[in-house]
Formats: sequence, structure tokens, C-alpha cells
Amino acid sequence: MNNIFKATGAVWKALFLRESIVRMFGSRMAWVWLVLEPVANVLWLILIFTVIRVRHVGGIETPLWIASGMLVFMTFRRTVSQVQNGVDANRSLFGYRQVRPADVVLVRSVVEGVTMLLISATVFAAGAVMGWMDWPASGWNVLEAFTLAWLCALGLGMIFGVLIKLVPETERIINFIMMPLMMVSGVVFPLSLVQPPYLDWLLLNPIAHAIEASRVGFAPYYHSVAGLDLVYAYQCALVLLFLGLALFRRFNQRLVMQ
Repeated sequence: MNNIFKATGAVWKALFLRESIVRMFGSRMAWVWLVLEPVANVLWLILIFTVIRVRHVGGIETPLWIASGMLVFMTFRRTVSQVQNGVDANRSLFGYRQVRPADVVLVRSVVEGVTMLLISATVFAAGAVMGWMDWPASGWNVLEAFTLAWLCALGLGMIFGVLIKLVPETERIINFIMMPLMMVSGVVFPLSLVQPPYLDWLLLNPIAHAIEASRVGFAPYYHSVAGLDLVYAYQCALVLLFLGLALFRRFNQRLVMQ
């Protein structure tokens, strides 16, 4: 048993180093685009809200409201993308008996999660220095929100990865729903403006809870949406993880061979 854990640890370490190098230096200026995408998205939304002269949303400054929502959602979206494409991107490694599809996607999700956490911390620190944002009232609560979004992304990415292998046409549907999902997660407009019963439907989305929780972590006085429930969001994350791991176990050979 001890040898199994050692072998698994060695595989994960090697995969982590490989994925980190590929993400940072896989192509010319790869690390620049890695950072530029989330920063550009945040700045673009801040510019729009500045033009329409919206300085506060839910009782907190607009730049903080936008950055917290966008960066949590991008952690989710980019992790889903990395996980669902992880098997195809590392197919050559399955010639090694120790490497399994689940190992690859787990490590890719960790690399993406750590990368987005570092980028987000840099954005928040820069915003605080320039006076655009406040330092978080509870760093642990903000970290919890990012972790919750990451867990949901890991489970959903594994499910999507298997579905794409079984029915390749589903990849187009998955790519299509990401933009509407950002809209209904409270990244662009406050969910508190939505009235029941439509709000109840939107709150079935666990990412909406993670985004709202990140804003509360920065400013406890933030007027969060009624119905914020992290327990429900964790339950959704566990269900997604269970389904993802179960599907990877069930279709392990097909993922390797196809």
C-alpha cells in the first residue's frame, strides 16, 4: 500500500511540473496571455460601468464587485476547460502504466486553480494599492469561495470530458452555454435585482453562491442575494465530483483507447 501511494505521488509530481511548464511556456508569450485574459475581462467591465456611472453595486465599490465575480467565474470556466480537454491533451502519457486519465485531469485542475488564485491575488492587491478595492475582511472566506468554484469545475469538467468522448457533438453545446452561464451567475448584473420565482431558478446554480460568497468575504456589509447558501453549493460540488469520478472509472478504458 505504501508503494502505491509513493508511485501515485511521483506521478502527480511529474504531471504537475509538466503541466506547469506547458501552461507557462508552451507557446510564445503563453504566460502573458494567461494573465492578460482575466485582467482584460475585469478592466473591460470596469470601463463599461464607469461610462454608465455606476460607482457602487450592493453597497460596495464597482471595481471590487466586478473583479470578485469575474475572477471566481474565470477560475470555474478555465478549470472546466482544462479538465474536459485533459485526456486528449495528454494521450501520449497513457503509454505509461502508472498514468491514468483521472491523474491527468486532477493535476491539470490543480495547476489551473493555483494559477488563477495567484493571478486573482495579484489583481486584488494591485486594486487595493491603487485605491480601487478594499483588502478582504475575511481572506479565508474569499479563498473558500474560489475553492468552491474550483471543486464544481473539477466535477463538471470530468463529466463533460466523458460526455464529449461518448457524444462528440456535445462539445459545441458545452461551449455555447458558458456565456449564458456567466450572465446568470451574477457576474455582470446583481442577482438581487431578479424577483421570485425566477431568482429561485437562478440560485440552483452553485457558482452564483460562490460568487456572492466571495463578495461577502471582501465586505460583510455587501447586500448579498437572499438565499445565499454555501451548504447547498458544497452539496452540488460533491455530487458533481462523485459523478465525474464514477464516469471516469466506468469509461476508463474508452478514454485511454479512443
